[in-house]
Amino acid sequence: MSLSVDGLHVQLANKQVLKGIDFTVDLGERIAIVGPNGCGKSTLLRTISGILKPDAGDVKLDGKSLSSYPRRIRARKLGFLGQSDVAPMMTTVREHVGIGRHPHRRLFRQSLVEDEQAIHEAIQLCEVEHLIDRPVERLSGGERQRVRIATLFAQSPSMMLLDEPFTGLDIEHQYALLHLLAFMHEQGRLIMVVLHDLSTAMRFFDRVLVIQDGRLVADGPPLEVMTPDILHSVFRIEASIGHDPDSGQPLVICHGQIPKGSESASEGI
Repeated sequence: MSLSVDGLHVQLANKQVLKGIDFTVDLGERIAIVGPNGCGKSTLLRTISGILKPDAGDVKLDGKSLSSYPRRIRARKLGFLGQSDVAPMMTTVREHVGIGRHPHRRLFRQSLVEDEQAIHEAIQLCEVEHLIDRPVERLSGGERQRVRIATLFAQSPSMMLLDEPFTGLDIEHQYALLHLLAFMHEQGRLIMVVLHDLSTAMRFFDRVLVIQDGRLVADGPPLEVMTPDILHSVFRIEASIGHDPDSGQPLVICHGQIPKGSESASEGI
């Protein structure tokens, strides 16, 4: 299964947010999307997921326009975790995670054994079993985020799109989520994540897309993409690439911020 983004243009509030983005991804890839605040990362993910409609261009699954798929079929193939959502009033954790199984259920049919198993596994994976009877609205921010992730896992789509999923998670659960995403990836899924931590993008992902001012300016393996020049021109930092002394994994080492308005900072923008 492949997903292609072809000449994507999106305008929001009279502002051109995405400006002709093109790329193709396949099952089995683990992709990080990075870029400065306001560059269009979240808009890109929301458009790929079908929440936003492009003003020009298209998103295709296996060569077929995403919009042509029935919503239920699309949700089996592609799942999206946004930055926030609103849980139905007084929905328990168990009920919220169960929402992820809706695309797999037939109309007016009760949950099947496989639905219950998927819900149970998602709750265990995200370590929220002690919360299953609590209303979601009464959870802390970090607890609520783990429940939302469990709901996506229960949905079990072939392609998982996550927009800043580490928000609200403490360091322990950030690393737990990274390992859960690796587990999902090992099962053959596509994992595509918007994030801000550049070192995490280098260490845990196989491909990095760099967005700047609504355009895709770099795309490839982390060590080929996250160069000092890109860090300089896109992220406005003086930085180099080092390596963790224990694991040998690459790290972005920031040496300082480039002052706004400096001539060097504007190069490549």
